[in-house]
Amino acid sequence: MIKYFFRLDDIAPNMNWDNFNSALEIFQQNNVKPLIAVIPDVKDPKLLNYSINQDFWSIVKELKGNGWIIAQHGYQHLVSGEGGVLQIHKSGEFGGLSLEKQEIMINVGRKIMEAQTITPDVFVAPRHSFDKNTLKALKQNNFHFISDGIALWPFKKWDLVWLPQILWRPRKGMFGLVTVALHTNTMNQEDFKNLEKFMEKNRKNIGDFLELMEWHKKSGFIKKFLLFFINQVFKIFWYLVFYLKFKIFKR
Repeated sequence: MIKYFFRLDDIAPNMNWDNFNSALEIFQQNNVKPLIAVIPDVKDPKLLNYSINQDFWSIVKELKGNGWIIAQHGYQHLVSGEGGVLQIHKSGEFGGLSLEKQEIMINVGRKIMEAQTITPDVFVAPRHSFDKNTLKALKQNNFHFISDGIALWPFKKWDLVWLPQILWRPRKGMFGLVTVALHTNTMNQEDFKNLEKFMEKNRKNIGDFLELMEWHKKSGFIKKFLLFFINQVFKIFWYLVFYLKFKIFKR
């Protein structure tokens, strides 16, 4: 059986607010509570081109009070490092930087969010760019989850619970606990129509993100042990398809 969970990326005071509000309306109408990945101190020039909403943190806190999960999405959303352990992209904000540098970036970003009475427990690395130093820095800053990884079920590795994210648009699957990451800033009207249709057809298989976070804690050792091997087989298959699609046939 499959269950879907949603994550909204690149959430910041400067963003496409019309698109965000359209997504917000869809999730509220379907009573689905996703995770939103908030950039603590946005400096990304592409995002700064959008108008700023001075009520940003009030809106975030209201969503948090309604059961939405608020994650820390990097620090400033700038490209300063390498692709990291997943190698989905060749560059990003964290991969390849020193442990000291990453610890400072994560800590400063966390303090910005805590100053708004938001204590994030989930980290989302921009462009999937993170490495072992990132994970060590996350532990030093009291994070317990990272929303990333190529797998079908959550797993624990390097002392953090990974909440795998393998889809970037709603697509029908067969089994697993699947996170769909949406970039609302660049969605078009067709994307929103497809999201509405997907919600309508699959509502019974769509959960609140908190349910995904609690799954690993509630699942027994034997179940997690068996799913570990399924995750490994799936990861090999996923990277094979990824390599063929983007490294060979895209040439």
